[in-house]
Amino acid sequence: MNQLDTSWIWVIGGAALVLGTISTIIYYFARYYFKTSEQDNEVVKSLKEIPPTQTVDERKVLQKEPENLKTPQPIKKELKDALFNTKQGLWGRIKDSFSGKSELNKDDFESLEEILYTSDLGPQTVQRLVEAISEDLDKSEKKDADKVRQALKNEMLNIFQSIQKEKQNLLEKVKNSHHPFVIMVVGVNGAGKTTTIGKLSNLFASAGLKTMLIAGDTFRAAAREQLDIWSQRADVEIFNPGNVQDPSAVAFDGCSSAKAKNVDVAIIDTAGRLHTQSNLMDELKKMKRVIAKVLPEAPQETLIVLDANSGQNALVQAKMFNEALELTGAVLTKLDGTAKGGVAVGLAYELELPIRLIGVGEGLDDLRNFESSEFVDSII
Repeated sequence: MNQLDTSWIWVIGGAALVLGTISTIIYYFARYYFKTSEQDNEVVKSLKEIPPTQTVDERKVLQKEPENLKTPQPIKKELKDALFNTKQGLWGRIKDSFSGKSELNKDDFESLEEILYTSDLGPQTVQRLVEAISEDLDKSEKKDADKVRQALKNEMLNIFQSIQKEKQNLLEKVKNSHHPFVIMVVGVNGAGKTTTIGKLSNLFASAGLKTMLIAGDTFRAAAREQLDIWSQRADVEIFNPGNVQDPSAVAFDGCSSAKAKNVDVAIIDTAGRLHTQSNLMDELKKMKRVIAKVLPEAPQETLIVLDANSGQNALVQAKMFNEALELTGAVLTKLDGTAKGGVAVGLAYELELPIRLIGVGEGLDDLRNFESSEFVDSII
């Protein structure tokens, strides 16, 4: 083969290689382009189907995902798992202190008392628990860690049962009461009031109760908008006169509207405030007074929302709000992220304040009725 023939072979081979590369590029580009266009068309179509009152963020949430990409629904948490940190901070430390000991001595009981004091139970509560161990157990039983544990559990249950006079939970109470049933929700900033109200509205609406949210937080800039989003999620009515800035006026008009519309339950949001701000506490007192002018028996429940992470400070907050408003119960939130859940025992004993509900996560089903036996079993 001469040199000319060899050159032609190289030219033809090179041309074939270039054409093959170009064809491959065109194929993948076309495949990606048309697939992306189809997906974009689906997204645009889904956005057009969403009512214009919803926000951009909500539209993203509501876009339909392909079946194989759908996020699985979260499994409902076991309470013992949600309260794991509290159990480790309380019984876990006690158990470590007793570890390897067949009998407990005086020093061990001093260690037990110290652990209880540093577990956010409250000083008066700790004193009662220690006294209960001393009175209920004889000398030999005090040397048995399991007997000590059972004595602690029994006394905690006694504390809760002494104040949980109503056997029915909040949902049952609302169903069995005169309507509209009004719930006023108070607390400090950041405790989770608005989220709690949203989850409560979902609970009532799911039970078939006609529910209304009253936007009484006229101070925080985004409070009304946030409450409005919750009302849409739970598919409940909201009373939100944007031009009214006096929270007492909103509460009065909202309760009047609830009465006129035969609402089953009305939940009033209030602005967060420190328990030390006497002028703002007076504002809450005024709200309660004007509510009673519309519905003499209302509010039937005045609930304080407490962040369990606050520990002993939650006791102080509840005490001050209780003195001003005569609280009927507490909602403990964020229990799944703290080791300070023992504060529930302190609230029950030192303030005689029933725990109505507990929050153990971000999901709608993570606001649960408080069951004292289940709670105590989960922390000790």
